[in-house]
Amino acid sequence: MKILNVTSRYLRVFLMFVSCAVFSQEQNYIPYRKGKVWGLCDTYKFITVQPQYSSISWYDESVKGFHAEQNGKFGIIGPNSMLIMPFISDKPIAVKDDKFLVFDGWSSYYYSMKTKMRLEEYIQSERYPYPINDRGWGEIEPFYRGDIKEAVLSWDDLSDEDIEMLKPFDNDQYELTFKRSFIEIASANTDIGIYIPELKKIFLNTQDLAHTGWQYYRGNPYIFTVNTSNLMGLVDVNSKEIYPNEYNTISLVDVHKLVYLSKVDPNHQNNLFFKTILPNNKILDGKFEPVMQLWKNGNSFQLYYTIINGEKNYAGEDGTLYFEG
Repeated sequence: MKILNVTSRYLRVFLMFVSCAVFSQEQNYIPYRKGKVWGLCDTYKFITVQPQYSSISWYDESVKGFHAEQNGKFGIIGPNSMLIMPFISDKPIAVKDDKFLVFDGWSSYYYSMKTKMRLEEYIQSERYPYPINDRGWGEIEPFYRGDIKEAVLSWDDLSDEDIEMLKPFDNDQYELTFKRSFIEIASANTDIGIYIPELKKIFLNTQDLAHTGWQYYRGNPYIFTVNTSNLMGLVDVNSKEIYPNEYNTISLVDVHKLVYLSKVDPNHQNNLFFKTILPNNKILDGKFEPVMQLWKNGNSFQLYYTIINGEKNYAGEDGTLYFEG
């Protein structure tokens, strides 16, 4: 009896491990684009579903598969192209009350999840609109409050050392403009430089270069500069150049350890070419943002996305691109 109990215990652990592995594998499949069609691949870029669909979603646990679109109709496929629900819906197929919900262009109908046969019509109410339970297609509207004003420094925020540093400029000959984390120093419409109280340091402008702001990035302070062509650069606290003044924008996103650099498209002045520098210093062409973490080589693997022709396209932290063309 003891041997049987031990065996049963190990069997339960084994089955739990297998079920978790299967779930993780499905969640690890990435929408992969080749030209204008989509399929699925894993983090190693091994193709599991050949690109053939107009669009495809991430794994949706509610339908136990992936939403895919073909010839303007939506269906559901499994991780190896097995057809779970035929391409008959004008919207991504949802699950409600343990039944598929399909919209045929005119009305919505329930379909059996077992037989795939059409059942009764779905009567939509204003309180419970047509549900969609997929992952990877939805967007979250950013929170915005237009009436919130940026906090700025004041004399009360300065220490005795700060006041002493600014003493040569605290007279009628100069104008001090308090910003959120620094103070601009000007004289007769000429920008002299900036003082950063947290660093206890004045950064004086030159004839060719002006200091316009600063921030911490990965624990170190960096100062933004602009040249006479209004191109941005970046220097460290000792004025050592980090990025030359050749960029339209420079963004340091400390929370995700990302750097965005942009240049103007010489052929289209209204367009910007972006480069994204990842935390491991890998460089991606385009503006990529973090989307989720998957698994690769037994370790957490950060995935990023960029928008191309209105669709999310993905890349990994190692620089692997999950799209072509």
